Amino acid sequence: MMNTNNYVPGVCNIGKEEINKRKRAGIVGLILTVLTYSLFVYFEVSKGVRFLTFIPAVISAIGFLQARMRFCAYYGLAEMFNFDSLEKSNKVDNNEFVRKDKKRARQIIYYSVLIGIVVGLLAVIV
Repeated sequence: MMNTNNYVPGVCNIGKEEINKRKRAGIVGLILTVLTYSLFVYFEVSKGVRFLTFIPAVISAIGFLQARMRFCAYYGLAEMFNFDSLEKSNKVDNNEFVRKDKKRARQIIYYSVLIGIVVGLLAVIV
């Protein structure tokens, strides 16, 4: 298992507290996804509008993916990392490290949007 106490460019840029924060965001997003879909079905909202389930699904996906990958997309794009207390970050100065971090951040965002689209489409057809 990877040590989660060290910055590894494009691989790991957050520590335990930040990982737990992303897990909580994933759980909140999942609850909102289920609640949104349930309300849409209960109130017989049109199937097209049900696609809006995409939004909380993206929130859930980005939270869980960041926790699983031990990588914060925002920090990656902002050239930062954090293994200390919440909201305390350090700057990444190496250009090669920045390139790797931005690539991973974009990957997490793309995967999250793709998952959101799939969930949104499922909400439309189910």
